[in-house]
Amino acid sequence: MPARVAWSPAQLALFEANKLPRTKRKRFANEMATHVAIADMLRKLAQPGWWWSTIPSGELRSETTGALLKRLGLRRGIPDFLFIGPSGTHRWMELKRAGNGGRLSPDQLEFQGMCIERGISHAVVRGFAEAEAQLREWHVLRDEARGIR
Repeated sequence: MPARVAWSPAQLALFEANKLPRTKRKRFANEMATHVAIADMLRKLAQPGWWWSTIPSGELRSETTGALLKRLGLRRGIPDFLFIGPSGTHRWMELKRAGNGGRLSPDQLEFQGMCIERGISHAVVRGFAEAEAQLREWHVLRDEARGIR
């Protein structure tokens, strides 16, 4: 189970400002907490030489900001995390909600297909445990990182 995340009043206001139904706010908060826990784990336990970043293209934002990002060239379907290994290999990881929810969008399926065609690693993980297992399989995490929560 990922660590609990303490949300600031400003962060909590994002949920209210966008007037999401309560169930969607809870799902968004749970996915965001898992995302933060994965990033925290990577900060502490990533192997030397691995570069990683999150690509926050799916968070809540105003229509104006969305239009600007589109104009700047942000494309739909980009996964949540990018990893670049010491040898230059690229790996992409998409985080979805654990359980039955969280299907890939058509744009995400197109990106996944492009990665497969080009031999680029792409994984879809559902929850913290699957993300940790995938990162171990890719050797992104140090060996002593097994089972860290």
